[in-house]
Amino acid sequence: MVSYRLTVALLAGLAALTSGTLLTNSDSDAQDRVTPIPNSIPQRRSQEGVESLMHAKLSHSHQILDGLVNHDFDSVELAAGDLKKMSLDPPDGWKRNDADGEVYEHFRMEFMRQAAQLERAAREKNLSGAAWYQQNLTATCIECHNYIRDYDR
Repeated sequence: MVSYRLTVALLAGLAALTSGTLLTNSDSDAQDRVTPIPNSIPQRRSQEGVESLMHAKLSHSHQILDGLVNHDFDSVELAAGDLKKMSLDPPDGWKRNDADGEVYEHFRMEFMRQAAQLERAAREKNLSGAAWYQQNLTATCIECHNYIRDYDR
């Protein structure tokens, strides 16, 4: 005779196999009723592009501060050059009206100018000049973010 435990195990296995078949069949029915993905996904991707760029800028800013503290002028020059290149174009997904575009353009150009000055000061191993431009660069970032935050309200 078959033991009670073996019977229960066989029935449980049979139930698992049967339910898997039923789930597979009901899955194909569900795919017929799938609703399309909303069109807001490209906007989300654009926002992710902006956030990714901001994180990269922050990483370079940390590299600059670390270089200034450790008198690693090569690191400061490299990070400042990268920041300057990043500011050549507005980030993907940046869409504002014309008046806002002019204000953002001012911040972008000021950021680029200060990054170039920081790069030059680091090349010349001018610690006080590099520190001064790094502080101004940070202040420009804060003001730009304040402007954008106020605009979004």
